[in-house]
Amino acid sequence: MASPAQAAMSAVNPALLQNLDTRPKKVVLLPPQMFVFELSAGGVPTRMADWEAEARDNIRATAVRLARDDGLFELIPAPALAAAELDHLDAHIGLYDRVAQSVFVYGRGEQAAWAHKKHEFDYTVGPGLAFLREQTGADAALIVLGSDFISSGGRRAAFIAGLALGIVMPLGQAFITAGVVDLKTGDVQWMSFDSSSSKDTRKPADVDALMRDLYQTWPGPR
Repeated sequence: MASPAQAAMSAVNPALLQNLDTRPKKVVLLPPQMFVFELSAGGVPTRMADWEAEARDNIRATAVRLARDDGLFELIPAPALAAAELDHLDAHIGLYDRVAQSVFVYGRGEQAAWAHKKHEFDYTVGPGLAFLREQTGADAALIVLGSDFISSGGRRAAFIAGLALGIVMPLGQAFITAGVVDLKTGDVQWMSFDSSSSKDTRKPADVDALMRDLYQTWPGPR
């Protein structure tokens, strides 16, 4: 994955690149799915619900603000949904997660055997999210997923002790991906991926840096 010094990686649907005028103008932000873990001294991860709530709030606020300030698109919150609609939404976010993995591995065309996938960009989650278009008038949806592994005090102490013995112990890693999906067709229009071993998604400034890197890869003029 990208180091903090590198730009975020991205993949863009060629159809969007060929006609930037079709870029969505109104985008609905789906609930961010950031999973945050604390790493014990022994490296055992434990999910932290309070930390996840902080991270998701930071992503939600930052995504909206930067999209507005950079003139990318109008980003609106997801509407209140019935239970059945929420289940449907969760299922499609899960599907998107699987598609995002495929885009990361194949859709950027960085491997010779899969170079054609950069142009044959046929990734989709299907039209099942069209009901959001009808409810919000949005052209597309922004989906943000990620995970963040944060070291406990004990692990940081073990890291320092390990250095004295010549042992390097990983302290943690934040990974985040954002993607835009056409609400009418379900086609993936753009995805961006970034990671950092120093950013903490509980901190607004760190989330700002991560989301800014992702948005920098959005195609076309600002």
